[in-house]
Amino acid sequence: MPTTPSGSSRRERRDIAARDALLRRVWMEFVEMPCLSLTQGQARRLFSLRADVCQRVLQGLVEADALTLGYDGRYRLRERVWNALAAPPSRHAASAY
Repeated sequence: MPTTPSGSSRRERRDIAARDALLRRVWMEFVEMPCLSLTQGQARRLFSLRADVCQRVLQGLVEADALTLGYDGRYRLRERVWNALAAPPSRHAASAY
């Protein structure tokens, strides 16, 4: 753990598990509603996030190729992800049931 000048230890400010859970939560909203198209402000209100946190989450999903940021300033599910979600299951996957 990092130490302060006084020698006492302090907890890391960022909680990686909480950050990952938040990324998953936002991502799943877009997956569950493939036509979802949000501005950063709309996403901030929908997910009840501070503006800086919302920007980092959305940017992280864009960098991970999960979302795309359109010319109109709206975040959307990346088309290839949307197409994969809309594709019928393969015969192999169906035979597993």
